[in-house]
Amino acid sequence: MAKVTMKEIADKLNISINAVSLALNNKSGVSEETRKLVLGVAEEIGYLEKSSKFIQSYASKNICVLIRKLYFEDSYFYSKIMMGIVEESRKNGYDILTCMINENEKIIPGCIENKKVCGIIVIGAIEDEYLVTLKEYRIPVVLVDHTSLLESTDSILTDNKLGSFKITKLLFDKGYRNIGFFGDLNYSLSIKERFFGYQEAIKKSLEIDINGNNTITEYIEELSILCNLETHIINQDHKKIQEIIKSMYKLPEAFVCSNDNAAILLINSLKELGYAIPKDMAIVGFDDIALSSLVVPKITTVRVQKDLMGRKAVKRLLWRLDHKSDQNENIVMSVDIVERDSIAIK
Repeated sequence: MAKVTMKEIADKLNISINAVSLALNNKSGVSEETRKLVLGVAEEIGYLEKSSKFIQSYASKNICVLIRKLYFEDSYFYSKIMMGIVEESRKNGYDILTCMINENEKIIPGCIENKKVCGIIVIGAIEDEYLVTLKEYRIPVVLVDHTSLLESTDSILTDNKLGSFKITKLLFDKGYRNIGFFGDLNYSLSIKERFFGYQEAIKKSLEIDINGNNTITEYIEELSILCNLETHIINQDHKKIQEIIKSMYKLPEAFVCSNDNAAILLINSLKELGYAIPKDMAIVGFDDIALSSLVVPKITTVRVQKDLMGRKAVKRLLWRLDHKSDQNENIVMSVDIVERDSIAIK
């Protein structure tokens, strides 16, 4: 195989060999734009492979974003986080390499294996085992919308528990008493946290009001749908949701949904079954995606600062590059309740 030379890079870009050398060695004398072009071509034609020094120069301005395919298909929530990551990275002179994680494989992307990135941002949940493997490469990692209970890692999180607690309490304040949760607890840590906040509001508000001999747990189980939902939510499968609704022994007066996508699907499914929202049932969501204010009725929800979460992740990663031995932190973003038309006063 013929040896790749600087002249080939220079010829491809129509610049001098000296400019290529300056760019590869991260020295002054060329613009940032030229440096990125040189490193991009050098990577493309295999020049970087011959020198760890040049790989390090290439890696110094690259961030790898890892996301499961399931989350990548969520165009309303995780795409907004991604947008924040991309914009903040560009603002600071970094490029993004996006890699989708296959749920059934444990393959580490080549850009991480070959240390062609200076940091890693993971969007959404990943398994602890995979996270441990990632951290073995000694490249700083920041998690977004997820944290590990076993492996200490910087994380950017939403105050899911408080948000869900407050929106459930809002329903009680409006006079609702039979309130269920609608969300797949196996989908993400965020949904588990939102369910926890809902549970705490139920316990605090209903402990003395439950009729008969039912416990809090029995009350929640009777009124909630907690599993085998996420595929239907992603596909917006009304028929499957209608089948689940029809199978319930008792319908609640209100549902606290795990996110706005779930709330939109539930509203549309109930309307097709002849229910009026909020006259027959109130529905609340979480995330405040754009569609939540466009559907009928407009959805009462919890506003999450999605773009800011992405920006915070980049800022934390860049800080971590200069503070590698400092303690890891969970940074929790505040939330707000947005009251709209999907609830009423009972």
